[in-house]
Amino acid sequence: MDAGTVTDPVLELALRHAREQRDEITLWLAAQVLMTDDVALADDALQDRLLILQDRIENMMRARYGLPDRDAGTPAGPQA
Repeated sequence: MDAGTVTDPVLELALRHAREQRDEITLWLAAQVLMTDDVALADDALQDRLLILQDRIENMMRARYGLPDRDAGTPAGPQA
C-alpha cells in the first residue's frame, strides 16, 4: 500500500466486494464474534448453528457474483 493506494489487485477486489456487501459482511463478522464468546464456546449446538449461519451468508454473497455455493460439488469435493 502506498499513500493510501492498494497495489495488490486481489486485496483491492476483496476490499471492493466488502464495500459492496457491507451488510452481509457485518452479519458474518457478528457471528464470528459470537463464536469467540465463552458461553457460545461451551455450547456445541450454538457453535454449529453459527457456522451454518456464516455459510448461508457467504452463499448469499457468492450468489450476487454468480459464484457457486461453497458446498457445491467440485471434482475433489462433495457432489450436489
